[in-house]
Amino acid sequence: MNNNYTGGEMKKRWSIAALCLLLGSLTMYGQALAHGTEKHGKSKPADAQMKKLHDMMPMFSVASAKLETALEKGDAAAVEAEARRILAALPDLKKSKPHKNVKQRDKFVELAKKQEETVTVTVELAKKGDFSGARAAYKKVEAICAECHAKFSD
Repeated sequence: MNNNYTGGEMKKRWSIAALCLLLGSLTMYGQALAHGTEKHGKSKPADAQMKKLHDMMPMFSVASAKLETALEKGDAAAVEAEARRILAALPDLKKSKPHKNVKQRDKFVELAKKQEETVTVTVELAKKGDFSGARAAYKKVEAICAECHAKFSD
């Protein structure tokens, strides 16, 4: 590969890229961590299941970030460990009621089931050493998260 960048320029470009990735990750985590157990909608206090849902979100964010890092490092054991954390919380997610579009709860549960399947596929591929396939499957995990948050969180 022939380019016109000096070592210092390449280092600067990589540093900028890493900083952008870090800032993007902090933005994602900040939204999950900042969303507490405040009142929702028309002053309805959050119920026990809603509190449980809120308590899950930071765990999902942290486990997802660690899982993504493990995929980049090619560490199947770490991928599996972080996936177990996510999978362990999904039964409670399926029992939860979304913040908005409550009448579409079936779709909410469907997305949680789809998430479970996709996380499982990610782990299976990583365990086989197919980290390229596992990263592709993980992109679907992220897309499901984004779809659910867009449709069901306030």
